[in-house]
Amino acid sequence: MLDLAIVGATAVTPSGMRRADVGVRAGKIARVADAGALGETASRTIDAAGMLLLPGAVDPHTHLDAEMFGSRTADDFESGTTAAACGGVTSIIDYAFQPERGSLADAAAKWNEKAERRATIDYGFHVAILDPTPEAIAQIPRLAERGITSFKIFMMRGFEARVRDFMRAFRAAGEAGALLAIHAEDEHLIGYCTERLLSEGHRSVEYFAASRPPLSEESAVKRALAMTAVAEAPAYFVHLSSAGAIDAIRRARAEGRVVLAETRPIYLYLTEDRFRDPRGERYVGYPPLRPQTDVDSVWAALADGTIDVVATDHCCWMLEQKLAADRFTRIMPGMSNLETLVPMLYSEGVAKGRISLERMVDLVAANPAKIFGLYPHKGAIIDGADADLVVFDPNRRTTIRSIEMHSRSDYDPFEGFEITGWPRETIARGEVIVADRKHSAQPGRGRFLARDRFSPRWRES
Repeated sequence: MLDLAIVGATAVTPSGMRRADVGVRAGKIARVADAGALGETASRTIDAAGMLLLPGAVDPHTHLDAEMFGSRTADDFESGTTAAACGGVTSIIDYAFQPERGSLADAAAKWNEKAERRATIDYGFHVAILDPTPEAIAQIPRLAERGITSFKIFMMRGFEARVRDFMRAFRAAGEAGALLAIHAEDEHLIGYCTERLLSEGHRSVEYFAASRPPLSEESAVKRALAMTAVAEAPAYFVHLSSAGAIDAIRRARAEGRVVLAETRPIYLYLTEDRFRDPRGERYVGYPPLRPQTDVDSVWAALADGTIDVVATDHCCWMLEQKLAADRFTRIMPGMSNLETLVPMLYSEGVAKGRISLERMVDLVAANPAKIFGLYPHKGAIIDGADADLVVFDPNRRTTIRSIEMHSRSDYDPFEGFEITGWPRETIARGEVIVADRKHSAQPGRGRFLARDRFSPRWRES
C-alpha cells in the first residue's frame, strides 16, 4: 500500500514529459507509473488532472538569518523556508559565513544551530571563506567529509590584499572535491567608480548601477577563470548579470574548462531603470540591475545552456532597513525571491516561449541537485528519490502582492506582476506541506543535507 498517489498530472521526468501517476511510500518515490495505474492503491490520492507535476526546486543560493552592516535579515530559517515551500522550493543551500577570528567549522556549527529547529524543508550549507588562514584552509577537506562540499569566495571584502592565500584555498577545495562558488566583482574598479561618483556629489540610489558597471563583473570573471585554472579548481560563478561575463564563461567552456554559471531572478525581470523609481533602494543587490541588453543576454544564456542554474540569492530586508542609508554604498543589498522563483520563471520563461518546461526544471531542480551533490535523491521524479514534488497549476493567474507572501519582508520586488502558473501543492519527503498557498509544516521538520563531492562529469548524471 502506498502512502500517497498523485494521479493524472503531466509529469516532468528525466526521460521527458508524460501523463503519469506517482506513488509515494515512506517519504520516497516508490513508483512512477502510467496514468490511471495507482489511484486505488494508496491511503491518500491527489487528483492532479490538468496539472503539471514537477520535482521540488533546489535553491542553492540563500541568505537566511544573516547579518550585514550590523543588521539582521527579515527572514530566518522558519519564515524563509516557509516562503520557499509556498513557491515550490523543497531544498535550499544557505551560505554560512566564517566569523571574524573564527574557523570554517565554527561557521557551519553556527548556521546549523540556526536552521535545525526552524527549517521546514531540507537544507545544506556552503561556507564563505573570509579569512583564508592556513588553519582555515586545512579545514576544507574535513568539512567536505561531513557533506559540506562547496565554499564561497567574494572577490571583494579585502580579496585583493590576500589573493595568494585565496588561491591556496582554491587549490585545497579542488583537491578535496569541493566546488568554489565565486562572487565576481572587481573591487578596484568598483572603488574607483564609487570614489568618483561620491566626489561629484552623487550619493543617491540612481547612481548605484554606475558604481558597479558591467565591466567590473566581466573583469572579475576573467581573472577568476585564470586563477582557478592555475589552482586546478572548478568554478561556479554566482548571480551573473552581464553579457560580457556570460561570454567569458562561454569561451572558457569552449576551451574545455569545468565552469558553471548561475543567475538570479532580478536579472531576468528588472532593469537598471528601477533605480530611478521612488524608493529605488528596494532593488539594490550585488551586482546591480543592468540595461535591457544585458537582460536579453541572460535570457539567451538560459536558452542555450550557458547558464546552468537560476537561484534566488534570497537576502531580504524590511523596507525601512533598505531606505535608511544616506548614500548608495550603504544600502542593504538583497531582496525576497524564494516564493516567486518557480512561478515567475514559468510565467516569464515557459509561458512566453523563451525556454521549455524541461529546461526550466533543469535550471531550478535537476542541475542544482547534480552540481551540489544531491542527485538523484533530489531534483528528479524517479524511483527511489525523495518525494519532493510540486503539483503546479499552469493556468492559475496570480498578482504578486507582498501582503499575501510568506516572507517577513514588508515589500516584494515584483509587486504587481501578473503571473501565469502557480504551485497548488508542495510535497516534501512525502508530506503535503503547502496546499493552495496555505503552509502547514512544523518548524524543525527540515533535515540537514550532507552532500556528495562535486563531479566534473555532473552533466552525465
